[in-house]
Amino acid sequence: MRCKWPNQIIWCLLLVLSGCVAQKQVVDPYSSRQQRDDISMRQGLEGINGKSVTLDMQEPTVLPVKDMLMPTLTLINDRIYAYEQKMEALRDLQEKAVSSASSQDTLNAMSDCRVQLQNVLVEYNALNQRLLQKTDLQAAQLLAADSLLQISEKDINYLESSCQNLMAVPLVPQQQSLVHTRTLHAEEQLLKAAAAVDDYAKVISHYEQLPLEAGQAPSFDTTFLYGQALLKTHREPEARKVFADLLTVIRKQDQAQWEFRLMQLIGDLEFGLEIFDSAKGRYKELAAIYEGLSTKNEWALQQLSALDRNVYQTDEVRSYAQLLKVYLGYNPDRDGYGVVEQAQKYIAKYPYSPVASNADLVLERAKKEADAWLKSVLARIDRLVEEKKFQEALLLIERVPRDILPVEKQEMLRRRSEQLLTAESISIETTRLVQEQELQEEWNQGMLLLEGREYDQAIEVFTSLSASSYADKARERIDEAAKLAAREGRQRAAEIFMRANRTADPESRIKLLFASKTLLQDILIKYPQSGLSDKVNRNLARIEEEINRIDPTLLTTPVTVGEGTAP
Repeated sequence: MRCKWPNQIIWCLLLVLSGCVAQKQVVDPYSSRQQRDDISMRQGLEGINGKSVTLDMQEPTVLPVKDMLMPTLTLINDRIYAYEQKMEALRDLQEKAVSSASSQDTLNAMSDCRVQLQNVLVEYNALNQRLLQKTDLQAAQLLAADSLLQISEKDINYLESSCQNLMAVPLVPQQQSLVHTRTLHAEEQLLKAAAAVDDYAKVISHYEQLPLEAGQAPSFDTTFLYGQALLKTHREPEARKVFADLLTVIRKQDQAQWEFRLMQLIGDLEFGLEIFDSAKGRYKELAAIYEGLSTKNEWALQQLSALDRNVYQTDEVRSYAQLLKVYLGYNPDRDGYGVVEQAQKYIAKYPYSPVASNADLVLERAKKEADAWLKSVLARIDRLVEEKKFQEALLLIERVPRDILPVEKQEMLRRRSEQLLTAESISIETTRLVQEQELQEEWNQGMLLLEGREYDQAIEVFTSLSASSYADKARERIDEAAKLAAREGRQRAAEIFMRANRTADPESRIKLLFASKTLLQDILIKYPQSGLSDKVNRNLARIEEEINRIDPTLLTTPVTVGEGTAP
């Protein structure tokens, strides 16, 4: 018996070791990778040829250790032979890759696969030699049990890796394929990114526009995501065809790790579409292939029990088909707790249905996804509240359709909305009080500057309060500070003018007159609201009259007044 597929490897292990692995509960019918250690042994021990073998406990076994271990050694030799063949095929492929100038990425991937192959092959050879050297049966059985399960895990990992696909893809010279590969890869990455955020419309759009050459097909993962997007957008017949085509492809490529998942998914989809005869055939095929794996088969067997009644037209079967259909296309963002409610109604109406356990599982899974969705919505609301974005949080609550929520969840959101309104009011009032305190402190600072005759700084502070509740009072203080500053500036200009008149030196007198003139001009520019403009203009006219008496050209010729000329 050759063990080629991952599930067959484990099955062979269990047959030859006659051990027992504990059973687990029913697993999710669409888990991405079936647990490999939840397989139970049949009551009778099957031989390598598939025939039933019974042990006569009355006759002591006197066979040599090597004979007792022969089934195990046969399995190991089978795997060694298989990996030697893979190694030879990979060696030939690497030689062709080098001669055809394949891309460096392809060469690196082949090198990585070669390392994986060598590791598995070395471990199988080492275990084979160790078992041949054992003379104690119990010690040999323990060694085989521990080591084989560990090596088989690596064996399966290799079979499920991209190496299998790599060896099946024809080599294309780098110069011919580089640009196209990058374009296709980029589009597939965009599709996967859209799938990660449940943007199913974009997934479908990207897939249907992939830049494929003649005879080229998208990757398995990309096509599977496309099928899921069709399913989630209620295009079930199209999704069924996509998954059926994928099943055909993986069977040709000997990828058994995907076979169970796709067979069950297609069977459930056909059940949901009420294509009962075809679904029945799928479940029967599953039951035949995975007869010894009870945990895998429990879902399929229950589905089959409903279909075996030959009462497809009954309300019970049709109601379950509808439940199965909406569950397969379930999208929490769109459907909320709709599937949960439908499953609860079905279980309440048909508590003794042959698929009651499966309906319970649908209910459990749908409720888990719906709870996770609602939890994520509440988490987003909490983040907005922390950022004081109460209106955005309230809008997020309003956007959740109430008809996809049970009554208690609707009530919870209503209370949450009321809490947000209260929190927003408190936040607004708190902010107002804080701002009021800040404005008061700013006002006090302006008054201190005004009292300290720092008029320009005081005006600046009071001007910053012009758009606040202090606007009217600030405007009065600005006028007051401008009037005091203008009065003080005019007085100082008068003092300088008087000094100029007492100075006998013409050059010093000119400098003092221009210093006085500059002070008066600054008053007109900086303090227009002082009410002293007329007086200042008269003072300026008087100064210009004195300057004209000294030299009329000074008022039309740029003059630089030296620093420190005005006291």
